[in-house]
Amino acid sequence: MSDIYATIVGGGIIGMAVAYELSSFLNPGDFCLLEKEKNFPSDNQTSRNSGVIHAGIYYDKKHSPLKARLCVHGNELLYRFCETNNIQAKQTGKLIVATNSVEDNTLDSLLVRAQENNIPDVRKINSSEINRLEPNVSAHSALYVPTSGIIDPLSLVEKLKDLSKLDEYFFKGTEVLALRESKNEIIITASSPGNEEYEFSTKYLINAAGLYSDKIARMLNPDFPLTTFPVRGEALKFSQTRPELEVSRNVYPTPTTIRKPDGSLHLTLGVHLTPTFSSKLEDNSLDVNNNYNFQLGSEITVGPLNRKSGAELRLDDFASDLASHSLFLEKVKSYFPALQLEDLRYHQVGIQAVLSNYSDFHIFPDEKYPQMINLAGICSPGLTSSLAIAKMVKNLISPKKTNGPKSQFK
Repeated sequence: MSDIYATIVGGGIIGMAVAYELSSFLNPGDFCLLEKEKNFPSDNQTSRNSGVIHAGIYYDKKHSPLKARLCVHGNELLYRFCETNNIQAKQTGKLIVATNSVEDNTLDSLLVRAQENNIPDVRKINSSEINRLEPNVSAHSALYVPTSGIIDPLSLVEKLKDLSKLDEYFFKGTEVLALRESKNEIIITASSPGNEEYEFSTKYLINAAGLYSDKIARMLNPDFPLTTFPVRGEALKFSQTRPELEVSRNVYPTPTTIRKPDGSLHLTLGVHLTPTFSSKLEDNSLDVNNNYNFQLGSEITVGPLNRKSGAELRLDDFASDLASHSLFLEKVKSYFPALQLEDLRYHQVGIQAVLSNYSDFHIFPDEKYPQMINLAGICSPGLTSSLAIAKMVKNLISPKKTNGPKSQFK
């Protein structure tokens, strides 16, 4: 019998959401999590996330069926989880703005997709209503998407860790060195601080390794067909020091499609404005149900600007060859005209795990070794979808329901 029922590789938001979900049917010690970084939260997609809760409007059911379904479901689950656990989250709503007639036609297509994806209450609005909602935003028309919002990703991932009760079974600084299959089990060779190399067996391996998920997948199956295409996004920020810089919800340009070097298409949402939370504790008052009413802060992030990607990009390159502030200003000036170059300051850089020649999440058992569940290409809207993804994984590996104890492993 396996040493352990399930092993999760990767301690970002997806790995932690899976751990939280597994704790609903497995006892502590029946599953573990391996994270190669020594610190938690580690330096990954989660810690460098823009913190947007997406509605699911960008993903069509034909080319991105998992993103379309899991984002909408995850949006609902995420708000509910954050309210229950007092996580910093706020349903600010979003404007997707069009500044000309061509972009206006694109909004019509997005509105149809919103209806197909069952996203509630999305509607198209004119310049007068835009001005009423956001007086400092200039646009010909916009889609108003009320279920979009913002979240503090680090608070979320830390709460998921606490609730999963991993405790001593959360192995930081642990790197997977090799994988092999033996008698319907997966043998993991790993190294940890103070233990250079050791092996253990697991019934299931959940590969949530983010930018390294394709590498982990090929350790067991060299024929794994997908390859990570890293995309680096740079972000700036500004403080709302003048009335004409005030904005209270997510503001996005009309999305565009770019062609990757391999010929495949990648949807880019453009450089957008995202509110942030106030850092002052006194601003976050309790309501009558003892839930925090989290208030927005003075800073607005501007980004991401995607300039480096693919083979040219190291997976730990967060600092070289950063874009000039003027390039950010050029991207947002058409719909946010009051912003000036001197208002902008550096915020952060993140790298997303997009897949080459593949437009969806990949959440499937390996074709040769179904004991491995590969979660690859979990880029945007991965954070929004995280709790829904975790439920999908649970359904793939949970034993049949019985009237027995919580864990069927021991």
